[in-house]
Amino acid sequence: MIKSLRKKHLQIWILWSALIPVGVISAVLVRPVFPKDKLLQPGATTALPVVIRSFNKENYTVNIRANKGSSQLQLEWINKKTLTYPTATIYWTTNDMKDDIDSASLIGRIEARGTYYFLFANNKDQIQIVAPKGFHFFVYDFIHQKVMDTITF
Repeated sequence: MIKSLRKKHLQIWILWSALIPVGVISAVLVRPVFPKDKLLQPGATTALPVVIRSFNKENYTVNIRANKGSSQLQLEWINKKTLTYPTATIYWTTNDMKDDIDSASLIGRIEARGTYYFLFANNKDQIQIVAPKGFHFFVYDFIHQKVMDTITF
């Protein structure tokens, strides 16, 4: 290496020795800080106070809850054991047609053990339609495209 190249090489390394620490420090400063005690998914809602109807099975318990003096209805699903089909979704229908997925309303998805709350009616017209006919729910596996279980109150 000739003298002029050694001089350029030294100048470049002196410049890098100043720029690299500045780059590392600025990268650490602009890094976003995530809260350590907050989940990235929405928190679970609380259960409504009045249990209208209840249904127990070996693997799960289903409760229909409501507010006092309100038209809010909530489905409470309690898994006692882990599901054998991980792609389970709950559908609600006003009639007992369990194979007609197009006319049913999607309530939500259930997964592992735990308690799940789903709001499924919030107006009086919907409750009056459902109340005389009863509540019909079914658990549907959308990968295998078949009904896994039905619940009728």
